[in-house]
Amino acid sequence: MDEKTKKKHVEKRGTRKKKDLVSVSARPEATKKKAKKRTKLTGLKDTKQSQPTFEQVRLRAYFISEQRRSAGIGGDQHEDWLRAERELRNELLAERISIER
Repeated sequence: MDEKTKKKHVEKRGTRKKKDLVSVSARPEATKKKAKKRTKLTGLKDTKQSQPTFEQVRLRAYFISEQRRSAGIGGDQHEDWLRAERELRNELLAERISIER
């Protein structure tokens, strides 16, 4: 790389850094608190779901089947899936009840 090219790269890097600077408000703590409150509220909406997601059920059913196989208990995938759905629904219901209180 010759000197002119090096100089251009250094200048470009310098200008990028200046553009990346963000203006800071007078009260950054207040802004952060509002953002946290919003995430908490959206978190509450997510916990009020009535049905577990497919991924949640799939993962729970996998662990149930692993537990069942290691214990040498008979069963099949269908039973594991139904048990996983039932357990997750009960957990969601208990969580909703505890939030409402």
